[in-house]
Amino acid sequence: MKRTRFVAYGGILTAVSVVLLLLASICPGASWALCISAGTIPAIPLVHRQVRLGIHIYFATSLLAALMVPGKRFVVAYIVLFGVYPLIKYGIERIHRLPAEWACKLLYAALVAAFLLFLLRLGVLPLGEHAAALPHVLLTAAFFIAFACYDILFSKIIALFRMLFRDRP
Repeated sequence: MKRTRFVAYGGILTAVSVVLLLLASICPGASWALCISAGTIPAIPLVHRQVRLGIHIYFATSLLAALMVPGKRFVVAYIVLFGVYPLIKYGIERIHRLPAEWACKLLYAALVAAFLLFLLRLGVLPLGEHAAALPHVLLTAAFFIAFACYDILFSKIIALFRMLFRDRP
């Protein structure tokens, strides 16, 4: 890919990610779906093995979203989980051994869960009334279940990206 196309492509994908995060902070009904959608954008260049572009999109989106998006919880969710996960998943799935891949993914999920629990204890990450009443063990178990479902769904999204963004003759 020529350098100018590379930069323009990355800029457009970064802009789409930032807009999705902005919409997540102002659309309460679809906020988490939009945040997750923003996290799928760095996976688009990974379909063509353009890892460097995926990394650039992730960091540029993280920086711009931190400066521009009013809903910081969506920025934190993007930076810690949804935005970086396509890059981590790409690296892990190069192992090509399913049990080892899942062990690495669950290790990453455990690190994210520990970080989120740390933010909860500091009071930086507020919970809703119903979630705050639940024990942290139950919240952590729910997080792992949601993470496994997210990984499976994300694999399906990547397969869709491979169909949509394949090289055409």
